[in-house]
Amino acid sequence: MSQVEHLVTLQGPNGGLSKSKAQIIYRNTDVYICNGSRFVYVYSMEKKQVMTTYHFPSDVWHIQLSAGSQQLYVLCARNGLYLLEWDERRRLLLDPSSAVSRGGMTICHIGSNFGLLLDPSLCSFTVVNELLVVVSAQQDKWKITVLRKESINHENPITSVSKDVKFSHGYGINSGDPHPVLISVSLWKEKAISSDVPCNLALEAALFTKLFGIDAAMLDSPMILCGFPDGQVVSFPLNSAALHQPCTAQGSAKLLYHLEQPVVSIGAIRMVPSDLASEQPPMENKACDCLLLVGQKGLIVSMTCGENPDAVSCTYKDYRLPAPVTCTSYSMSGVFCCTSSDLLYVTIPHLEKEAASNMAQATVSSLHHNIPMIAALSHVSSLDDTQLVALSKRGHLMLCKLNQKGSKDEQRGWSSVNAGQKIKELLSGIGSVSERFSALKILSDEKSKSLTKLNQVMSLSQALLSGQRTTRPVTCDIRVSWTQMLQKSYMTACCSLENKSDFVLEHGWTLCVLISTDPITSYSFPVLLLKPGETKEFAFPLNGEDSDRFDFPIRICCSLSYSLKGFANPLQRHTSSSYKHGICIPVQEHVIDILHCLRLNPVAAHCSGLSHTSLKDTVQAIWKSSSGSDQQGAPSTAFFNQGPSYTIHFKASVRVSAMILARALKNEKSGRSLCSVVLHWLLSEVLVKELDVHEVRGVTPDGKEFCLQVQEEPVSDLSSEGSIPAVEVQILSSHLHVVASLHLAVISRFKLLLQQHEPNNECQSPDLDLGKVQQLFSARERLLKEVKNLRERLGVDEDIISSAAAQRLLHIYRDLRDPGLLFI
Repeated sequence: MSQVEHLVTLQGPNGGLSKSKAQIIYRNTDVYICNGSRFVYVYSMEKKQVMTTYHFPSDVWHIQLSAGSQQLYVLCARNGLYLLEWDERRRLLLDPSSAVSRGGMTICHIGSNFGLLLDPSLCSFTVVNELLVVVSAQQDKWKITVLRKESINHENPITSVSKDVKFSHGYGINSGDPHPVLISVSLWKEKAISSDVPCNLALEAALFTKLFGIDAAMLDSPMILCGFPDGQVVSFPLNSAALHQPCTAQGSAKLLYHLEQPVVSIGAIRMVPSDLASEQPPMENKACDCLLLVGQKGLIVSMTCGENPDAVSCTYKDYRLPAPVTCTSYSMSGVFCCTSSDLLYVTIPHLEKEAASNMAQATVSSLHHNIPMIAALSHVSSLDDTQLVALSKRGHLMLCKLNQKGSKDEQRGWSSVNAGQKIKELLSGIGSVSERFSALKILSDEKSKSLTKLNQVMSLSQALLSGQRTTRPVTCDIRVSWTQMLQKSYMTACCSLENKSDFVLEHGWTLCVLISTDPITSYSFPVLLLKPGETKEFAFPLNGEDSDRFDFPIRICCSLSYSLKGFANPLQRHTSSSYKHGICIPVQEHVIDILHCLRLNPVAAHCSGLSHTSLKDTVQAIWKSSSGSDQQGAPSTAFFNQGPSYTIHFKASVRVSAMILARALKNEKSGRSLCSVVLHWLLSEVLVKELDVHEVRGVTPDGKEFCLQVQEEPVSDLSSEGSIPAVEVQILSSHLHVVASLHLAVISRFKLLLQQHEPNNECQSPDLDLGKVQQLFSARERLLKEVKNLRERLGVDEDIISSAAAQRLLHIYRDLRDPGLLFI
């Protein structure tokens, strides 16, 4: 079982570690970390913290630590190579530009005085004893240079060039591209100790000879292997008889292999495991019998001696891993390969086992440790539980404990003792995965349904908003009726909601009705299911609890709202505030006037039966209530509700051109008289269809009597050529506020009718006497001015209340309302 321990989180570069040159070196109890930024961190495993941070002039591409841990080579992007040297007390031999201590950590700024080889074209390097091998990118070639180096305290730390090797390429080098991989390989010696062998890898004699030739083996020359981003892997000797001469790719350097993909690493393992060296790190100088090349796209190439020891050339085998491979770390018997999703331990199968399997395609044996997103890796120990230090792509430094022995035992097979327990664990795991899958499937289905429902809501909302001024996809029709309940009459409105769209109004939609009463009244009705073409009716009281008070006209606004609370339920567990957002779309607006709410007598009666009282009492009542009247001069409700004793006959009239009415109401198709058509049009909601009804009477919502008469009355005082045919609507009642309300409602109806049916070119306007028209307007202006003066005086001096003033005010009222101006 793999265990991961989080050590520390480091600040990474802006582009993230996925495109950086991350690297880890573990030595003794310190971890040297390069994460592609300008910093190199030194983390202490004993103290569990970052002890020192080195700040370099540019991003760090590659670091290498000397065998004695006294020198650290650092390659900076487009800057060059720097060298840090310490004494026995771990103090820098040179003073940094600045040093700051923060919380037990020292931050050192590295200046140009630490520069070993300041060349902007350098892109890779390796150090082999007193030799420095660097790779620089030129216009169309890779240039490998071997230099002799001294300590940085020496006057000239870099001496003359020992060797130049150039290789052509068609691969430009950028900051985000893979860089060349350099490694040194030597011939393994049985009695050699680690301090005598400065090379990275030690190969056994047979493999070394077949790879690099008998001359390199006889000269005991270390070999430099370089893997380039285009896939070339080349090799050349460090020590040869022609050290003093530059050599080219056609000389002592040769192409070892071509991966045809960027080279990630070059390493060596031992294919024959032993108990003493099965998990030893490569720095222990053990003989390796297999050279490995790892490509970025998952290709692994193994180079071995093969089954025939007398063969001249090596045996090459190709293997495939999941791509891409980000980094590797070699043990003595295998290699750890990091992909974006896993950490694999790869071992190369023995040739006899591979031949016995008779497999058409070569495969590797790999163990999965399920540790994803690793950018750099390094060995820590060689115990049974192998420990690795890893740097994740998010900047987390981790200690990974891998039980390699247990994993190998499990890979070989189960014993009969624990086979039953393993099967139980597998079945339990399958059941757990099945339960999780079922839960995720349910959650996915719920989200799919929610998205489908939300799509329908948005589509219907768009149709409602785009159809406001054209064809309405959803309409609301308001009808008013009277309902008797508990010996009391209530005025009830019924809203018919019709769905003319192609969408379904279902759970979540709400019909909101706003009534402009005092106070404002609102109702909400959930629309559970309304399919296309269907209609639903919703009834509600028009006046609430106060059934005796009505302020006409009443405006009713209908809208459709949809609450998004259901979509936010999964989110409410993670937030303290409630979700109150939703969609509200206005659908239609209606105006209810007093004509919608009248109650007519079963048999139409003449209005002459209305009783009368003395003019003096009525006028006195008007004056007494004038202090509470509104700005338009209408008496207050105190006078309106005086009861049936005030039954004087008030009258108002509205006159409209008969020719305009006949055309607007299309009377020629009805077969009835024009007066009857006009009366039925005014009282279409309350009047039963009858022929030739010219007069009706009834009561208003507050129980006051009224009478409506429609008659043809020619107007002769506006035209010089004769009279103008007109229809006159007379409003009679014993209550002044009833006449005022009905008069306002009738005028509003006629104005709306004339706006909807504007006269065309075929409509001939009568020849009006403009002088007489002007006289009529002037006379009414004088009356209105007189009313204004009386109201102003009333607010200053209450002693003006007299019978003469009251009679004058009443006559002005009658002159303004009867006869009214003619609608032409």
